[in-house]
Amino acid sequence: MDWPSEKVLVVGGSGFLGANIVHFLVSEANTPARNIRVFSDRPSRALDGLPDVEQVKGDILSAESVTNVCKDRTLVFHAAGSTTFDPRLKRQQWLVNVEGTRNVLGAVRDSKSVRRLCYTSTVNVLGCPYPEGSAGTEESCNPYTSRPRLHSFHSAQEALTLADAVHEGDAPSGWWNRIRVGYFDSKLAAQELVNRASREGLDVVSVLPGTCFGPYGELGDAIRLIRSVMKNRLPGVPRGGMPLAHVHDVARGHVLAIEKGRPGTQYIVSGRPEDNRRYAELVPIIAEVVHERDKNRSVREAFPVIPDAVVLAVAGVSEMWSYLRRKPILMSRQTASVSRYALFYSSERAARELGYRAQKSFREGVEAMYRSLIS
Repeated sequence: MDWPSEKVLVVGGSGFLGANIVHFLVSEANTPARNIRVFSDRPSRALDGLPDVEQVKGDILSAESVTNVCKDRTLVFHAAGSTTFDPRLKRQQWLVNVEGTRNVLGAVRDSKSVRRLCYTSTVNVLGCPYPEGSAGTEESCNPYTSRPRLHSFHSAQEALTLADAVHEGDAPSGWWNRIRVGYFDSKLAAQELVNRASREGLDVVSVLPGTCFGPYGELGDAIRLIRSVMKNRLPGVPRGGMPLAHVHDVARGHVLAIEKGRPGTQYIVSGRPEDNRRYAELVPIIAEVVHERDKNRSVREAFPVIPDAVVLAVAGVSEMWSYLRRKPILMSRQTASVSRYALFYSSERAARELGYRAQKSFREGVEAMYRSLIS
């Protein structure tokens, strides 16, 4: 792929992952900044050092806007999305993640210049790895058959049926209240839209990142977790765990996927195998980094594992308190319901087919994110 001559669009390029994709394209793929267009609903300090990047403000829910921004592009990265676990935002989250993806797929399909689309999915469209604590793969973790179930849907067709009904205005009243974890279900439905578009002939490849830490983060769960540790708001941790990655590696994985990925294929792109970590391991690492960077800050060092029932009860109280105070929810029951599981995954397929290897550690990602947080 001749990156210096490509005309690239990054949908969601002002977000955490999107901005890192833009920086990677400029600094390591030798793509001229003037050849990159970013489409986003807000500006971001993350792109302040790249004044030649074209930034277009718009709404991903406007099909016309998305179609217009695809004009004259040759490659598209779709990295926009809502990652919230706030149950009050499930309807809007679905629209952004599902309808927004539908608009991008339609714009790429109708474009005369776009050759390939790289879609940012998530490992959370997969099922629970079995046995618990093992590293799941794209093949072994079926969201519809793996147990325990993380999603509301029993089949790909059921997810597509709701997605199409919402799009057509035929969904039952209050349909968003019938789904469980808004982020998991909306991203799974969006992935099924991508899979269907691929079956219909669209050249699209999907990247399933783990939980990212690193520079240029302004919002999101990773930032909130670091802030919670800084402010000693975590008396303990759930028993589950996450696949952790440095965002620089995940950005590189996106570039490798659009270069080498097989059409219609999903690739888990996460961190080193040892960075599949339980909360009881990962939170102390964050605490160590905070203390090392600020010797005068008193930071909790011990984080006992809290029983599932207690975590769910605390989450319920947190939601109620947030509703009454009209404040963001620090821990929702959605978050608590999945935090009990060790959701670990392997990037073996990406290594085998794309040549992907995580080069940086989770700890390095925390250090970079903390530096950007306090700067």
